[in-house]
Amino acid sequence: MSERTRNLLSITAIVLLTVILVVVVASSPTEADRVEHLGTQIKCPVCQGESIANSPAPMARDMMALVSERVAEGASDTEIIDELLSAYSGAVLLDPPASGATLVLWVAPLVALATGASIIVWWRRHPGSDASPEAEPQSRSRSRTLVGGLVLAGAFAVVVIVAGFFLQDREGPAAGVANLEGQDLSEVSNETLEAVVAANLDDPQISGMRLALAERYYEIGDYSSAFPHYLAVAEAAGASNPEVVTALVRLGWMAWDGNGEVETAIGLFDQALIIDSDSTTAMFLKGQVLWCGAGERNAAADLFSDVLADPELSEDSKALVGSSFEAVTRGEPCA
Repeated sequence: MSERTRNLLSITAIVLLTVILVVVVASSPTEADRVEHLGTQIKCPVCQGESIANSPAPMARDMMALVSERVAEGASDTEIIDELLSAYSGAVLLDPPASGATLVLWVAPLVALATGASIIVWWRRHPGSDASPEAEPQSRSRSRTLVGGLVLAGAFAVVVIVAGFFLQDREGPAAGVANLEGQDLSEVSNETLEAVVAANLDDPQISGMRLALAERYYEIGDYSSAFPHYLAVAEAAGASNPEVVTALVRLGWMAWDGNGEVETAIGLFDQALIIDSDSTTAMFLKGQVLWCGAGERNAAADLFSDVLADPELSEDSKALVGSSFEAVTRGEPCA
């Protein structure tokens, strides 16, 4: 076998190895592999340099659940990454995905390696040991070829490394639209909802998420955390009437129950009743404040009576309101 043939076979082997590596990188993983791979690419917004795949934080778990759901739905890696960066403020890309515009960052190092190796093999097969005057120009030409090839391969590798660092530090879109549609909010942590709300303060569709978060705080008696969210919903131009009514009613009760503010509470209940005159919750709680805070038993009894007249009132609510109605009409003190 001639030297030229051996050189050609060596270069061909390196090229084939490169192609095999590229195919392995670009091959389609299983769903579980995709979820894990995507999770390692996104930095947890509330962690110190950890990916969402490696973080135990509730927000990271929520983000991984979203990744798993989108993978099962058939979304592409790019779509999933863009959705995460858009929905979660502070999320950044830790590692460029092997798809789209970043595919070159995965393939380029292999190409650079193959190029450098090919040049080295060619040089070792052609050492240029002939010192005759006729061979000297050819030896110098080979030296220039070697140096030029190595410089080219090295420069290519440097460009790839620099580009990789640039993409690793690339931040997601600032304050994009919250994209948790299709998810059951009861399965999303307070931490995640707070982050999504903070990233979408100007989004008219954020009121529902704010209200859901405020309701959680309200139910556990954390009025200080619930208050700003209810207030924002009550003042939001894009909030629906039911959302505004709920926010006003909750604000009214917190004003009374939390601070003993009778007039403020009644004023907020009245605003809710202007929007929805049939709100039994607003009527009942206003009656409670009139009875317990203002001492207006007759006005309270009238409101309780109106609530009891609602044919759609649940049995539990009837029992509660009925108990208050009987107590106030008997002149008993507020319970």
